[in-house]
Amino acid sequence: MDVDKALFLGPGRMDESHLPAQVGEGDCLVSADTLATALPSDAPSREQLQLLLYDELLAAHRRMAKSSYRTSLSSRQVELFEAVSCQVALHTAAAVKNNMQPGMQRAMCKAFMVDAFELLKAGLTAAAGDKDAKAAGTAAPPDARAKAALGKLIELFHAKFATDIARWQEAAGKVMQEARFAAMKTPMREILEGNRGAERRREVFTYAEMFEMFVAEFEALQMPKRELRTFLNEIPFVPMSAFKMLEAQCLVAATRKMALLTVLSLIESKPSCRWQCLGLLFRLAYSGGDDSSIRFDTIRLIINKIYSAGADPPVRWQLPHLDDLEAVKLLGPAGISGDRNGWEIPDEEFLPLQHLKGRCVEDIATMMLRSMAPPTAEFAFPLKAPLRVEQLRSDLFKSVVCNAKDRVWLYLALCIKRPVLLHELVETFVKCDEDMKEHLINSIEEALKYIPASEPELLILVQKAAPETERLIIKVLHILVQTSRGKVALSKDYTAAVTRLYSITQNPRLLVPVFDLLDRKHLLDFLPAVMQLEVDEVTTAFTQLIRSKEPPLSISELLTELHHMNKPLENIVPVKFSMQALNVIFSMREHFDAKVYGIVIQALVEEAGPLPTLFMRTVIQVVQEVPRLCDFIVIQILPRLVRQEVWSDDNMWRGFMIVLQHTFASQSGGAARVLAMLPMSQLEDVLVQHPDWKAQLREFVARQPVGAVAPHVRQLLQ
Repeated sequence: MDVDKALFLGPGRMDESHLPAQVGEGDCLVSADTLATALPSDAPSREQLQLLLYDELLAAHRRMAKSSYRTSLSSRQVELFEAVSCQVALHTAAAVKNNMQPGMQRAMCKAFMVDAFELLKAGLTAAAGDKDAKAAGTAAPPDARAKAALGKLIELFHAKFATDIARWQEAAGKVMQEARFAAMKTPMREILEGNRGAERRREVFTYAEMFEMFVAEFEALQMPKRELRTFLNEIPFVPMSAFKMLEAQCLVAATRKMALLTVLSLIESKPSCRWQCLGLLFRLAYSGGDDSSIRFDTIRLIINKIYSAGADPPVRWQLPHLDDLEAVKLLGPAGISGDRNGWEIPDEEFLPLQHLKGRCVEDIATMMLRSMAPPTAEFAFPLKAPLRVEQLRSDLFKSVVCNAKDRVWLYLALCIKRPVLLHELVETFVKCDEDMKEHLINSIEEALKYIPASEPELLILVQKAAPETERLIIKVLHILVQTSRGKVALSKDYTAAVTRLYSITQNPRLLVPVFDLLDRKHLLDFLPAVMQLEVDEVTTAFTQLIRSKEPPLSISELLTELHHMNKPLENIVPVKFSMQALNVIFSMREHFDAKVYGIVIQALVEEAGPLPTLFMRTVIQVVQEVPRLCDFIVIQILPRLVRQEVWSDDNMWRGFMIVLQHTFASQSGGAARVLAMLPMSQLEDVLVQHPDWKAQLREFVARQPVGAVAPHVRQLLQ
């Protein structure tokens, strides 16, 4: 018998009736001609038989894994057996020369996948249940078995990829071309994705369909998502359906983190996927809907894992606050002429990682920021991005994009890493309507609270401020005060920047955050304007001063100046604002020594000329709220007021009497002494109003030597 025409069969694999007479039961060689008469002739039956044989091929490999015969082989022999078995199965299912019908190829690949998934599932299960197997050294490590099973699936996709490309090149007559030219003219996605129509899909078994088959099996078995990341990184081509699957996973909180990390891994390891991954991330970062966690989780990934400011200088549109003479110092002549205002991608299909992490992210975020302004808004410098980047932006508006107010968050996050971008935010602020401006004012804190107050760009932001940006600058200053508290104080350079803007706008709210940074002269000049603000702003300004380590004005000096704002014949500010300011200081008395009030009151009473309008009001507050100063007031201040003839001013006299009422019970001796100093007319009026004071006054007079008390006092007490 011609051995070349024989087929090897295992014992028991064929009925004896099919054996020719000259072949005994123990023989295992059957004539090919004889066997052919037993093969089915119709195509469906042949395909069924082929599939059964393929299943047997896979089953034989599984049996070998459990066979005791395996233990007699060396490690090298086992590796060779595994490799040959896998290659035979792959060759059968996806070889170029195997001109099978799509249905047959589909079924074989499905069988191969099911077999590999079973091994993968078993390996992962064993790894979870026996973590010590590797350490024991008695069996192959379970994680190694899982890795081998996943490797089989990856090899299947490599085989399918190579087969489909080779068949197309053969059909297109490109087989003899040099590889690099053939690759340039090969429509990869069209070949591997195919026609997406339902009827057309049944005619051709594509790489993309095989991927969908893989995903269905992967999800049915509930495999760990980390295995999917490894798989996507290893297969030769990632179809569009993979990105749709990842996007769907990102929309669910439970699977979002793993899916985002998978996208990150593809960006770093598969250059061919970068555009798709970038588009996916931007769709998520600007996605519509009520679930803001999708946007913010994606933004965190972009900022923490992808975006890199790098060492490149800024481009012209990022410096709208500078004129050309100022900008040339940062950009150079080429930047001013426009060479640094745009950039190009030599190969549209390949996006360098450096550009992706830098300019791509900045450009998209800036274009989306500018979209918050009305369409008619004109910016100082156009943003010149490559066509492919511009296409990414336009694609965002073809999907469900977030409302305009939510397009600022990614840009604010970029500002944290690259504060120079704040200037474009300010330019956009100027172009927006009032509602959007208010939103930007309230949102900017999300970036500024993470930027050190010592950042030079923040100072430049204030130095370049204009009247139309005043509201935003006030917010910036307040945030800087909060973030610098307890740390390094704000630079004195902020003072000059703020006073410059104040000289233009005359808005005292600008002065509040830097009140403690003003020099003494400016502070005294601006104090009347600050006093007339709302009480919370006055409180903030005075708090700055009290907390300052080197205040331009002490508390006692501030209190003195506040009293000087109103005198009987002059009101620098309305009395109500002085009262408000004095109340603010009084509410802060826990932050300074109350003796300050004693010093101020004594200084005011010793000054030449009429007393300040609110002098007695402050004395009343002190005797009511600071009991330990009552003795000082009665002994030192009230006698002085008597000598100044306090009764000559009705308001002062009423205040004087209120002070006496509050102190008479606790300071009866001192109060009686003050009464004894009053002229007869005033003393008589007082005793008529307060007859109960006569007893204390009588006791005081009785203790005094003759001549020490005015005669009219003794006369009124008789």
